[in-house]
Amino acid sequence: MSVIKKGIVRSGEYNGWKVEVDFDEGDTKGYYIYIIKSPAEGYDAWCKDMEGVNDELEKWNVAWE
Repeated sequence: MSVIKKGIVRSGEYNGWKVEVDFDEGDTKGYYIYIIKSPAEGYDAWCKDMEGVNDELEKWNVAWE
């Protein structure tokens, strides 16, 4: 997988959590969104295209690196 972009959520219930968007060059050819609080706590979502990624990311105020 290759990292598309990284950032930090700046508001809401996930304030301070890291966000990473990765492109899956393997089987799915889609995008994974990871939201990470710690190595032991986090979530992910899969989207087939960048439109889906943008729809998911609308939920959070992300400060991108």
